[in-house]
Amino acid sequence: MMKSPLKECDQVHIDDVSSDDNGQDLSNYNFRTDGFHAAATNASLCLATGVRGGVDWMRKLAFRYRAIKEIYNRYRNSVGGLLSPAKREQWIQLRMEIESLTDNWLTLVTKCLELINSRLVDHCFRTYAL
Repeated sequence: MMKSPLKECDQVHIDDVSSDDNGQDLSNYNFRTDGFHAAATNASLCLATGVRGGVDWMRKLAFRYRAIKEIYNRYRNSVGGLLSPAKREQWIQLRMEIESLTDNWLTLVTKCLELINSRLVDHCFRTYAL
């Protein structure tokens, strides 16, 4: 879709450019033909029609980040939903192989992250609920 050109951009967070997003409906937006691309000669420079950092450039960058954020939010609890049934089966098989080769490392890491997240949520709730 649009991931490659974004690798070269220097935005720290996906919401950094949300103020440049005009809320345009992106369901028929063509990211491939809008003129936003990474410069082949300078890996640290992203270009679009217009000037880097200009209104047009920032709007196109914001569109890309919004599209990525929407995809993330839609599938963050169901990664398998991103894949075709065949690819999903391959992914599940690969996860099972990784689990067996790493003594259930993925399962343990997931449990650790869930515990950390629950503690953060509890802490934030106690801190800000008062």
